[in-house]
Amino acid sequence: MDKVKLTIDGREVEVPKGTNIVEAAKLIGVDIPTLCYHPDLDVRANCRVCLVEVEGSRTLQAACAQPATAI
Repeated sequence: MDKVKLTIDGREVEVPKGTNIVEAAKLIGVDIPTLCYHPDLDVRANCRVCLVEVEGSRTLQAACAQPATAI
């Protein structure tokens, strides 16, 4: 399985390709608040509580719907 290495708050993490940012952050103990996200449900990204800054993106992204990508 392909892996993606990324940095969250200055900490590196390697996750399977397709993992969203919320789940990647959990692996290194970084809590991204959410209201509408649950790993067993379809992602809707309705509440926008989990907005994060993604390097190279012009706008904030919903961490529950944004797949982790390498920089």
